[in-house]
Amino acid sequence: MKKMTILFIALLVCSTIQVGAQALHYDPYYVLPGAAGGIGVDAGLSTGDIGSIFDGSETYLVGKYSINDKLEAGARLTLGILHDGRDSFSDITVGAKYGLSATSALTLNVTPFNEAEEIGLSVGYMMTTQMGGMDVNNHLQIGLLDGYASGLAIDLFIEPVKIIDEKITGYLDILISTDTDAFSNNLGVDLGPNVDYALMEDLVFNAGVTVGIAGDGKQQDVGLMITAIKTMGK
Repeated sequence: MKKMTILFIALLVCSTIQVGAQALHYDPYYVLPGAAGGIGVDAGLSTGDIGSIFDGSETYLVGKYSINDKLEAGARLTLGILHDGRDSFSDITVGAKYGLSATSALTLNVTPFNEAEEIGLSVGYMMTTQMGGMDVNNHLQIGLLDGYASGLAIDLFIEPVKIIDEKITGYLDILISTDTDAFSNNLGVDLGPNVDYALMEDLVFNAGVTVGIAGDGKQQDVGLMITAIKTMGK
């Protein structure tokens, strides 16, 4: 069960899909590279305002493939079909993760198409540590080029993980984000409690809310994210 939990660890709204912002990573979840031949498919919905689900939500499709035991490649398509202020095809992000060890990896992502009409490039470092008997996932990402921010976009994601039983795992996602163009004005801290429920061994449902807790750049309303996660192959 622990291997399955690590495989499906969720980064709700923050790390990699950020509600109302250009995500720095193709994967909406903290998932280290898996066994060669593994395939993952995610489909979900996120909104920065739980009261605007039908006219203020982004939907997304994610596909990823483990080329070998260390290297994973993936892509994400974000759609604005349920968002009055977004294009139907909002952005496409492609990228890769390279495992350095069983608990760490490097990440690289490119967004060649987005509403900013500028290319975005991000690099990151993932690491899982232990604290108080729990796994704590960490992901530091730096967004480069104008596709993400006029300066450097900086995201630090921290996620304590609590296994409740063989079907349910809880997470408390913390995202600290800003950019170097206006560091203090854009600094925000968001909190995203969420839960995985394993419907089957290869199908997990994740749901949670997000709230802004500090800083001028924090999320302003209560958000929601719901995702179905399917794995195939090895």
